Amino acid sequence: MKKYRLWALAACALSLTALPSCKSDLLDLKPIDHYGTNNYWNNLAQVEANYQALNGILRNNYSVFRVFGELRAGTMKFTVSATGESQSSVEVKQSVLDADRPGISNWGGLYGDLLHINLFIKKVETQCPFLTDAERKTYLGKAYGIRAYIYFVLYKSYGGVVLETEPRVAEEAITDPTSYHKARSSAEETLDFIKKDVEKSSELLATSPWKSIKTEWSRAATELLKAEVYLWSAKVTTGNHTATGEADLRKAKTALEGIVGSQAFDLEDKFAANFDAKKKNGKEIILNLYFDRQEATNDYGHYMYQNRLFVGSARDKNGVLFPGDTLKAMSTGILYNEYKPSFVASFDEDDTRRSATFFEFTVGTPGNLLPGSVFLKYQGQLYSDNAHIYDSNVILYRYADVLLLLAEVKNALGEDPSAELNLIRKRAFGTKFAGHEFVSGDFAANELAILKERDHEFAGEYKRWYDLLRLQDASKQPLVFSAAAAYSDDHLTGTAPTPILKTTERQKLLWPVDRTVLNNDPLIKQTEGY
Repeated sequence: MKKYRLWALAACALSLTALPSCKSDLLDLKPIDHYGTNNYWNNLAQVEANYQALNGILRNNYSVFRVFGELRAGTMKFTVSATGESQSSVEVKQSVLDADRPGISNWGGLYGDLLHINLFIKKVETQCPFLTDAERKTYLGKAYGIRAYIYFVLYKSYGGVVLETEPRVAEEAITDPTSYHKARSSAEETLDFIKKDVEKSSELLATSPWKSIKTEWSRAATELLKAEVYLWSAKVTTGNHTATGEADLRKAKTALEGIVGSQAFDLEDKFAANFDAKKKNGKEIILNLYFDRQEATNDYGHYMYQNRLFVGSARDKNGVLFPGDTLKAMSTGILYNEYKPSFVASFDEDDTRRSATFFEFTVGTPGNLLPGSVFLKYQGQLYSDNAHIYDSNVILYRYADVLLLLAEVKNALGEDPSAELNLIRKRAFGTKFAGHEFVSGDFAANELAILKERDHEFAGEYKRWYDLLRLQDASKQPLVFSAAAAYSDDHLTGTAPTPILKTTERQKLLWPVDRTVLNNDPLIKQTEGY
């Protein structure tokens, strides 16, 4: 735990390097604090602290990753919860987006973090003579991987973005005020930059162990990111980037097969084990974000019922009142984020992922019961002092993703994805697997089946919006335009679902840039179509 507490210290030191000074003569003075500016790069412990700060950047942005990857995915309510709370982020959940309602502002706040990563790369590449060659390669490989991950989130969300390849420092702000203004690169330029970063990370970490600390960036995280990048490049046309097809599919497949061949990871015997806050970092986890009662907790209390509205009102599926605070929320919850009943009902009753993902309840009176649910994956744990603490680690990568991405790559190459899909289903259905086997069909049928499998496997894990843009129908259009990929809206339960986006809303495949950013930087152009 001590190592993770270095994040805050390192983040403070990193932030000092990005602040402009009012007087140039102050730049010649050494800071009183030994851990400030250039004095912070004098030994291995300081580099390690700065590296831990980079892992802290990922953790600090989990809610940003959730907005970009999950909220628009068509699985969440946008009216009121079953127990009466207004839902949060309603416009985002409905994809009501334009320059005045951007959904998320200032690129999600990720550019300040990118400057910190750039500074780390610059210092470790050009300074720090005390580092061994192996240490330098490892630190740089992980930093390039983290930078590629953040840029890939931005690329999938905005297409072309601003490429901050060098850290801006105080001297630049004084001598050249325009150094803070940069143009938006094209989609192709951005994707090329990401590919170079992830390839560099892959090369630098090529001799690193596959098994490592699961709350830190690693070789396996880089290889899984590499597979995602090349799969996206192969299938998704964005701006001036045209989907590349087979060549990049082959690269994605090689990266995924490398992870499989390492034998460093495996599926948990029980799906729910991945989300047990008392047993973190299991054999399936590749990368997850560290949360702890004594350090930082997550915000999944906003996915938990509110005691005063639940106790005495909520019933089981048969209409029997629950006796009390069933999940031991201890008055810590408020149900601002609830999944659609149609999405919950899409899980087969024999699928163990259903009860591991949702606690289902009903409200109303027998004969007139309305369904509700609580999302369970990141709900933390109850401690011996009766405190409910939201200290579940938030998962970014696990081995199930390797298998399902490999199934998708195989399908795109005209190969049979059955082996990988059935490994996932066998774990999900356990002793009831018979009759639930996947049987390969044509390309479009398989794509939809892969999407539905990912829906049930990765609900709430920040993946579905991207899945909808990457997986395709028979005409190679993204499934975000397909009613077959949608779930009925919460206030229209039982009606036929409609596509998440209309074909006339193609600009909404990407996010708009907010007006504040546009007004502050004349070189930034609005996302096409907005």
